[in-house]
Amino acid sequence: MYAARGIVGKEKCRLSLVFIAQAGYNYTDWLVRKFFLKEVVVVTIDMTQPKDKRILQAAEEVFSRHGYEKATLDEIIALADVGKGTVYKYFGNKEQLFYKLVADKNAPFVERLEEAVTGDFSFEEKLKRYFKEMVLFYTANSTLWQIICFEMVGASNGCRVEKVDGEFVVTSRYNSLQLTETFKEQILRYHHLLHAEFDILHQLILQAMQDGLLKKNTMPEICTKFVFFGVAMSIFNPNTDEPNDMPVEQAAEIIVDHFLRGNGAEIK
Repeated sequence: MYAARGIVGKEKCRLSLVFIAQAGYNYTDWLVRKFFLKEVVVVTIDMTQPKDKRILQAAEEVFSRHGYEKATLDEIIALADVGKGTVYKYFGNKEQLFYKLVADKNAPFVERLEEAVTGDFSFEEKLKRYFKEMVLFYTANSTLWQIICFEMVGASNGCRVEKVDGEFVVTSRYNSLQLTETFKEQILRYHHLLHAEFDILHQLILQAMQDGLLKKNTMPEICTKFVFFGVAMSIFNPNTDEPNDMPVEQAAEIIVDHFLRGNGAEIK
């Protein structure tokens, strides 16, 4: 995989072209092939942005393409056209850069979720508003949130997060795996991002159960896990038999209808 970059016109934008190529491609090859090869991926970085913004934009592209483990700071640096010292100055290291990227996306998303379930709306309408926001966000940020779920807090790292005496703790799935406190803190940071999204839905479902809108034997936390992570996994692993241009309002209605008609109290 090769990367070629060049200043485009007067826009002062750096055009990064990353393409699957055979060994031996040179700059002349790139000039010719960039107009004809469909496998070329064009990424434009606005070079008028502050350096930290350019780094974050480049990081989103590289992490989305490679995942966390295989992404390199060198590729992010080349795409953002900054020095390695600049990345360390603003973000410290690769993990802190990734966390800053997703935390900056998560904060306004959580605010939209809170707004969605606030106000004089029925329980069913609040659910629809919540899942509309979730479907929009998870679809737009699917790869980054898959990294959080599967690489940063998932089973692939040999850990799990449990609640002990009201506090979340990281434990090893295997007796032989020794976890450092730094590693545990890292996992918890990403878990808290997901939990902020999850807890809004959990509180909504808990309140509905207390109001008699759900069956008395509903277990709010388990119920929330089923629907929250069920929706997330459906977005991460789309069914090719289903239309991919479904309006988000329709998707939210299907989710809520399926949830309520299976768990709702008698609706008159």
